[in-house]
Amino acid sequence: MLNTAGLSLDQAPPIRVPFSFFLAAPFFVFLAGALLLWQGESALLTRWSPSALALTHLIALGFLTQVMLGALFQMLPVLIGARVPGANWIAPLVQGCLILGTLALAVGLQWGGAVWLSLGGGALAIGLAAFMGAAGIALVHGRGALRTLQAMRLALFGLLMTLLLGVWLVAGLVGVPVDGLTAWVDLHLGWALLGWVGMLILGVGYQVVPMFHVTPAYPAWLARPAAWVILSGLLLATAATLMGWGGLAVWGFGSAVGVLAVFALVTLDRQRQRERPRIDVTLLYWWSAMLSALLAAVVWLSGGRAELVGVLVLIGVGLGLPSGMLFKIMPFLSWFHLQHRQVAARRFDVRLPHMQAFIPERWARVQFGLHLSALLALTLATTWPETVWLTPLGALMMMSAAALLSWLQLGCYRRHLQIGRRFLTSCAR
Repeated sequence: MLNTAGLSLDQAPPIRVPFSFFLAAPFFVFLAGALLLWQGESALLTRWSPSALALTHLIALGFLTQVMLGALFQMLPVLIGARVPGANWIAPLVQGCLILGTLALAVGLQWGGAVWLSLGGGALAIGLAAFMGAAGIALVHGRGALRTLQAMRLALFGLLMTLLLGVWLVAGLVGVPVDGLTAWVDLHLGWALLGWVGMLILGVGYQVVPMFHVTPAYPAWLARPAAWVILSGLLLATAATLMGWGGLAVWGFGSAVGVLAVFALVTLDRQRQRERPRIDVTLLYWWSAMLSALLAAVVWLSGGRAELVGVLVLIGVGLGLPSGMLFKIMPFLSWFHLQHRQVAARRFDVRLPHMQAFIPERWARVQFGLHLSALLALTLATTWPETVWLTPLGALMMMSAAALLSWLQLGCYRRHLQIGRRFLTSCAR
């Protein structure tokens, strides 16, 4: 049984709003895998290669941000009781700009061209600004759990900083003079991974880990200061970058990385104490993502290869955690929306299936196995670049995992529609 205490379930948007984001996301992983298969050697040789930059944005924007935005359109009303204003028309605008911007930016980074870079940067700026405006209004009126609300507000600020720095870097690529470009890239990356993604994982984790796996709540000594320490570290890194003090910026990033490493350790400990003994695929994904985050922190703090850190963060956490959450969130939303219709129509003659019936656990575990194989192959490929067959193997595993994820998602949505039609038939009698 899920622990749904504290959820506000009566303001959720139509299921098509989050599902449109979820269903589109695996396509970008497939594209990233195809690019890796084609340009794998250069993509993993250095993080500054055009292929590495294009690959990073296909995953970070096309998959990770796509899933996160879709989830937030749903989670903001459910977790903090505040509806996103105009979600029905803002969501398609945001998603259209996100898809167009990601594809154009990837083309511009891979092959160059001011037109593609400008189109990508412009579309992403419009789409993300529209989302931040709507989500910001919801967060101002939110009345949910304090720590979750706090982390989500700061995550939105992290997204704003990421966007501003990204637009600044695109301007630099199309000809505007930008001094110290590499330091600005590091800052953009820091705000994206630590300020936006990391902060949101904190906020969502405080709610969904105890709810999905029936664990003790996160301790106050972590939840109270964590988001503020990350923010302080990133602000310090920003000030140091502006002043040209690269050494001080590293200390700012280091404090934020340290907090997220502690969060990963505490998460693993909370899940060890769970009351629900069953090990489902979402739990497996949480374990692999938290271990990847810890390993990435160790490699970064010890001065290891940036490409290895990138694989652990992007594939291990950026692909892994959202994939695992989709296996829980999509069946839950399908069941929840159908149950809402059942109660509203008072048609209890149509039986609702268990949540596990929407996505078969056996196939979800196969998908996890493909993901884990891709992560392992690409981790080894960045550790021993001379072993040339590892990168294409990892790319094929990644594409297979994306294809299977997409198939399972479509099956879940098809099941939801089938039962919805039964309600219509029942009501027509």
